Amino acid sequence: MNEETYIRFENYLANELSSEEKTLFEEQLQNDAQFNESFSLYKETTQFLEHKFSNETLDFKENLKAISNQHFETLSSSKTQKKGKVIAFKPWYYAVAASVVVFMGMWFMMQNDPNYSDYNQHDTALFMERSVGDNNLKEAQEAFNTKDYKKAVTAFDKITDFRDPELQLFYAISLIETNNYTKAQLFLDQLRQGHSVYKHKATWYLALSYLKQDKKEECKSTLKEIPTDAEDFEKAQELLNKL
Repeated sequence: MNEETYIRFENYLANELSSEEKTLFEEQLQNDAQFNESFSLYKETTQFLEHKFSNETLDFKENLKAISNQHFETLSSSKTQKKGKVIAFKPWYYAVAASVVVFMGMWFMMQNDPNYSDYNQHDTALFMERSVGDNNLKEAQEAFNTKDYKKAVTAFDKITDFRDPELQLFYAISLIETNNYTKAQLFLDQLRQGHSVYKHKATWYLALSYLKQDKKEECKSTLKEIPTDAEDFEKAQELLNKL
């Protein structure tokens, strides 16, 4: 579609066409199948973007208006003549129309690009059931379960005995959540080299740590280490496919 077509679409949707122009437009919708299809697609896409990016789209249009007023003042006040009809030339209309495809592509890319937040649904910490009376453990458990990971790390830091693999795992998760990746990897590697029930879980969280750091290649290679009998194997395969 050319620039004038986008402008007509926008003018029609904004109810800015004259009666004669509106009649001609609707006649073309009825008689020109390609024009009708293009308009329907444009309208549906615009409505989709308004719904998905309502605030961002409005802000974007307002910014474009300001830019157009500044840089296209002469063009904005001029008229474009075609087939005896006068159409107000609005540069920002065309810019918004042209941006529809870009916004659409960006939205689908964001939907398909995996994020750490898609996978950080952690198990509930219950290690206090076996360690009654330890205030640091109690504080760490409560903070972790309420997603106050900074407080959880502070409480974990006060614990001197980390021989329990479960503590190592939950401490490592808290460290990942607070972006302390190097220290988290030390605990995860220790678990991965051991023989506890958290061996493969540690591999999964190491992969998630790489994902959060946007280290996609390291994330993929780590995910491939998770065996088929591991609890997180299916999630690992899902994440691999998205990467």
